[in-house]
Amino acid sequence: MKTHKQVLLLFSALFFVGLFCDAQSKIDKSVYNIRAMGMDVGTITVNQQITGNKITVEAISEVEVRIIFKIKVKYIQTSTYVNGILQQSLLKTYKKDEVNSTTHLVKKGDGYTLEKDGKITRINDIIKYSGSLLYFHEPKNVKVLYFEINGEKTKVETVKTHEYLITDPNNGNKNEYTYKNGVLKNAIIKHTMANVYLTLNDEITAQVTPASK
Repeated sequence: MKTHKQVLLLFSALFFVGLFCDAQSKIDKSVYNIRAMGMDVGTITVNQQITGNKITVEAISEVEVRIIFKIKVKYIQTSTYVNGILQQSLLKTYKKDEVNSTTHLVKKGDGYTLEKDGKITRINDIIKYSGSLLYFHEPKNVKVLYFEINGEKTKVETVKTHEYLITDPNNGNKNEYTYKNGVLKNAIIKHTMANVYLTLNDEITAQVTPASK
């Protein structure tokens, strides 16, 4: 069972990243292939909708690995920003199609309440950039990023134009993110067990703008 736990920790590390009038929305969709340990192991489908000053991002990750036995996990995360400030984020993880854990981050006054599997903690800060924005919002001039899964913040470093390093606060590894036209093109999530590679699937990725509400 040790291998099972290590694989779950590996893929958990993936989650440690007003343009139009009110009657219209801008809808974006990106699909990323996930590769690890020399295998294609799953996908991340990201949908973003911008309506007025509100941004809603939904990321659905599905991973399936067969090492002696099959391991299948699924993550669904939804985050909402209004006027450039995170309002709430909900992350649910699934094992065998059943909810395994729930993490809920909600803005309260000048901070946030983080409820993770029944445990409540407080974040005394205002979040303007978190992991859910990494897909469609290149972190230009961003110095600090929050992980919705645990409420921890970390630093963002610019390597060169369109290339960034984001430190994992749990292990100190610097994960690599590369952008093209403001959209995440690929990423390398570094882990002690194996690196995880995300690559944008250009054939599936689509953009629709604007669309009726």
